[in-house]
Formats: sequence, C-alpha cells, structure tokens
Amino acid sequence: MLQGFLITIAVIGAFQFSKLLLSIPPPKEPVAANEQGYYGNASPATSAPLNPVAYKGKEIYQNNCASCHSVYKDLTGPALAGVEQRITDKKLLYKWVRNPAAVLKSGNVYFNALKKRYDNVQMTSFADLTDDEIDAIISYIEYR
Repeated sequence: MLQGFLITIAVIGAFQFSKLLLSIPPPKEPVAANEQGYYGNASPATSAPLNPVAYKGKEIYQNNCASCHSVYKDLTGPALAGVEQRITDKKLLYKWVRNPAAVLKSGNVYFNALKKRYDNVQMTSFADLTDDEIDAIISYIEYR
C-alpha cells in the first residue's frame, strides 16, 4: 500500500513539474525581429538625441528609403543595417543608390544576385542624392 501511495505522489509530482515546464515561455531567438522590426528585446538607443547628420539622414531615409527598406528586416528590399559591411566600396554604394540600372548592367555579381533574391525588383534610382546625403542616411542607420 505504501508503495502505491509513493507511486501516486511521484506521478502527481511529475505532472505538476511538466505543467511548470510548459508554462515557461521559450527563449527568444537573438536574431528574430520583434513587431517594431528590432532584433531581440531591445529597441534602438533612442534616449540620446540624434546628431545633426543622423537627424538629416532620418529625414532623407523616411522620404526616400522607408517605403522599400527597413533598418532591421527585409521588405521589398533588404534590411539596411550593416550595409557598409556588405558593400565596403563607398563609391560603388553611391553609384548603386544613384543609378542601380547601370551597376546591374556592369555585371556586378553582388547587386545582380541581390536583385534576383528580391524577385527581380530593381531599386529605384535616386540620382539627386549627394554623397553627403547618402552618408547621412548611413549615419542614421548606424544610430538605430
């Protein structure tokens, strides 16, 4: 009889323990973006004010880039975070922003693969953006 009682206690304990394990939420993936598009649990460091260059970049980004690009998640085009690590030649990046068709026509392997990855959607050209304005956008992206 004691043995049956101990088995019953063990089964009840195991059941309670399994309920406890099931109630613990799974850990968040460190690379998964949250609803606001930020990775992990943290949002960007917005407590510090934007420097003047990043502030200008924010405005340019919102007016020209945000309809197709997010900073941290892919939309119509790729996420812009880390763009300087992916495209280390700044002159090439300037050419791409101003005239993507010409860069694609030149046979650039990276940008042609990128176009293919995004269902052959070609980036809009922004011929009027200056080097300083493109740098301001990058400064804003880095701030975020």
